[in-house]
Amino acid sequence: MNANNTSSSAKKWIKTAAVFILALSGFSYLYRHGVSPVWAAALIVLFPGIFRFIYKAVCFLVALAILIAIIRFIII
Repeated sequence: MNANNTSSSAKKWIKTAAVFILALSGFSYLYRHGVSPVWAAALIVLFPGIFRFIYKAVCFLVALAILIAIIRFIII
């Protein structure tokens, strides 16, 4: 067995576990706030464009927050 193959396989499983944990926490949050996991999954499947937009908006806001924090650290 090749060492690169083992490393690649381990990374694949770690990534799968991380996605599973993230999905579990997301569906748990939605369920606590009254959204059924079945309806949440159906919305993701039926309207993927909305969730891509939300993902891009969140990425932009996080990048903006990091940039502001760096600038504040440099100025102050």
